[in-house]
Amino acid sequence: MTVITLREGAPSTVLRMEEALAAKIQELKIATVTPAGHGDWTLSNIARVGVVRVLDTTLRIEPKVPIARLFYLLSRSAGWNEWRDDRVHLESIDDLYPAIVGLFSRMAEDQLRRGVLRSYRTERRSEPYVRGRWLVGEQIRLRQGLPLPAELEIDEYSDDIAENRLLKSAARKALRAPFLSSSARRELHLIDHHLAEVHVLTRGVPLPSVRIDRLNSRFASALALARLILEDASLDHDPSDVAASGFLLTMASVFERFVQAEVSLAAQRVGGRIVPQHRSHLDRDLLVEVKPDLVWLDGLTVRAIFDAKYKAEKPAGYPNADVYQMLAYCLRHGVDSGHLIYAAGNETPARYVIETAGVTVVCHALDLDTSPPDLSAQIGRIVEEAGLRRNVLVG
Repeated sequence: MTVITLREGAPSTVLRMEEALAAKIQELKIATVTPAGHGDWTLSNIARVGVVRVLDTTLRIEPKVPIARLFYLLSRSAGWNEWRDDRVHLESIDDLYPAIVGLFSRMAEDQLRRGVLRSYRTERRSEPYVRGRWLVGEQIRLRQGLPLPAELEIDEYSDDIAENRLLKSAARKALRAPFLSSSARRELHLIDHHLAEVHVLTRGVPLPSVRIDRLNSRFASALALARLILEDASLDHDPSDVAASGFLLTMASVFERFVQAEVSLAAQRVGGRIVPQHRSHLDRDLLVEVKPDLVWLDGLTVRAIFDAKYKAEKPAGYPNADVYQMLAYCLRHGVDSGHLIYAAGNETPARYVIETAGVTVVCHALDLDTSPPDLSAQIGRIVEEAGLRRNVLVG
């Protein structure tokens, strides 16, 4: 088994490999792959991190930030609450997935031991007798007047619900991972045992959405980890992909979700709410849609606009496309400043004053290679500065 080690954001690298491997790396969006001639390939724009087995090769893609800090970014964006930063000692990308699985197994098994979550679930069934709600219209359409089997809609109080299906499916998938501790494997088997009557989700089908409320809130962190294991982290989630398996994360998505979570917390302390992906239109005829990452609303008043950009978009010419985009957001919502939040190293702090429009676009560089309190403090200062600008009503 060949092992290739790469690093996120590293300069272009020339490697000798088979064309099938190069094509798979491009297909998985790990990097941009271009032929360099004579069996060599150039890898650039490495944007995903993790460990993946492709054909007969293992790719290890290390992030720019320390592994423990990446773990923290994931935890804050997903809302894991039952861990402390000083307990996490991760030295390489190989440690990340076992750490996530271990945290999931402990959280889920602990809560299931206290009691399996049950709720009413609505199902459509064909039965030889009538119970629940008889769907007369469906009976006529499907059975052409025959009384049986009856087309029914039934509410059952069951443990075979979306929350438990997510937990069991994540446990089953995690058990296939190598390098897990014996305690994690034991806890995963216990999760599977607790949920013996629960169905496993079908691979390749979109994961069910779960609304966290007072009834299932104790499972919130475990469900967030289960979703990460099944969705963001899973390559073999796609049943058509038989040539790759492993754990990959897109750093831009991790960063954007982290910024959203931290900005939302900071804004709550001041007042108002953060609305992600706020949709509106730039033109009168509603043909040009605008969708900032985060809009800070206080009632019907726009307090600020934020866009999280892991890397600066710099096409030919200047200023860059990110500034043009933020200017459009500010003009649409009538605010006099917009805030672009980058990861430090991908952009430097700057302030662009567009005098003719009366708008200032502020670029912030978030230092990810610092302590968790300092990270939160950085975003707190950004939100504080944004909140001091003038307010306007939503149009």
